[in-house]
Amino acid sequence: MRVLNQDVRFYKGAVRADQPANGYRAGNDALLLAASIRAKPGQKCLELGTGSGVVPLLVNHKWPDLELIGIEKNNEMVRLARENTKSHDNIAIVESDILELPKSWHLQYDQVFANPPFFDDFGAVRMSPAKAPSFVNDDVGLEDWIAVMLKMLKPRGIGTLIARADSLEKICHSLYGKAGRLRTLPIHSYADAPAKRVLVQFRKGVKSESTILPPLVMHDDGGNDRFSAQAEKILCGELPIDMNA
Repeated sequence: MRVLNQDVRFYKGAVRADQPANGYRAGNDALLLAASIRAKPGQKCLELGTGSGVVPLLVNHKWPDLELIGIEKNNEMVRLARENTKSHDNIAIVESDILELPKSWHLQYDQVFANPPFFDDFGAVRMSPAKAPSFVNDDVGLEDWIAVMLKMLKPRGIGTLIARADSLEKICHSLYGKAGRLRTLPIHSYADAPAKRVLVQFRKGVKSESTILPPLVMHDDGGNDRFSAQAEKILCGELPIDMNA
């Protein structure tokens, strides 16, 4: 059964995508992930868990000369992602579980990025059945997502993911001895609140030193929902996130 969809605009209307009216919808995490990607013409890029294809669309808007592939296992989201990206010949949507990608894909990608589900089991979340699968790892853990990213990347390829801040130890453990030059960006709702998210970027097979970047604060002080000036520019596509600081 097909779900009702809504037309959603990003980057002040420059990018549009249909989103499920009642299911998982790409939000700020997708926008932050896309803003952290810097690419060179001709690079081959892969997103694991692409949902409705919003991140490839946003990356393509900034870097139009790439080959972009989005992986999604949910049949309805695959249909939606293909509809959203049909006017872009350089974007392909593939229906697959991330653990079932062919070996011929190994070592083929200049960049791999992902916004993995945030929770380990359905008991950890309270939300509609339509949304829950996109937030729950089910039988695929964060370590599995990172392992697949590493398999797909070329030597010295760049991986980027956004995750819960309390998963940072797990991320570092999964990358130890396999990647270096980690750049970690803490993302805070407010300046005086602990980070809730982290953006982590790494380079496969290198041993360069790692760095914790200055934090991104999403909202102004005062307990309101108004975005900070920096966050507003990032979410509108006017300011990239520099992970090379």
